[in-house]
Amino acid sequence: MPATEEDPKVADAIRSFLAVPVGQSVAEPLMATVNASTHALPPLRVTPWANLHLTLVFLGAVPQRVLDDQVIPRVGELLADARPGRIHFRQVAGFPDPGRPRHLVLEGYASPTIETLQRTLREGLAGILDHAPQEQQWRPHITVAHFRDRRPRAITATPWQAELPVAEVCLYESEPGLHGPVYRVRERWPLAQEPDEAGATAP
Repeated sequence: MPATEEDPKVADAIRSFLAVPVGQSVAEPLMATVNASTHALPPLRVTPWANLHLTLVFLGAVPQRVLDDQVIPRVGELLADARPGRIHFRQVAGFPDPGRPRHLVLEGYASPTIETLQRTLREGLAGILDHAPQEQQWRPHITVAHFRDRRPRAITATPWQAELPVAEVCLYESEPGLHGPVYRVRERWPLAQEPDEAGATAP
């Protein structure tokens, strides 16, 4: 039977994902480095500053009703006791395979609290979505550019150290734009602060 506009699995589907926003302290020097290095790299399309993010869980195309009635309340429950943490970046590299890269990314590793947070979100949303969120090993990264060539040459990783504080999780929606997708924040969840962090003052 053909799909109708009333079919919640088809109508108003929104490409969405849960992610950490990238603040100016990381974004500004990162993008300055990438823009200054484009002459030494294969042709690429640099990610607009406003689109920078670090994905925790990719949700895919989700009907708006499911987002509003199930996903958003469930994420709030899952994050009720979540604590802040950090992403420790170590290099700019080709991704997912340095020998046959599709993207240029800043990659690193997460603190234990953020590893737990990511796993909790992925597992906790599996029962809501028609598809289970991707279960392969999570590799924390920020996509800074996409290679235009389908088979660009291998990329040698360049050391680039930075830390990204993770103090909130955002639900992003992806909308088509004139020059590529535009990412908009649909919902924000600040993470609970530890008592000593929330009330700490400088000596």
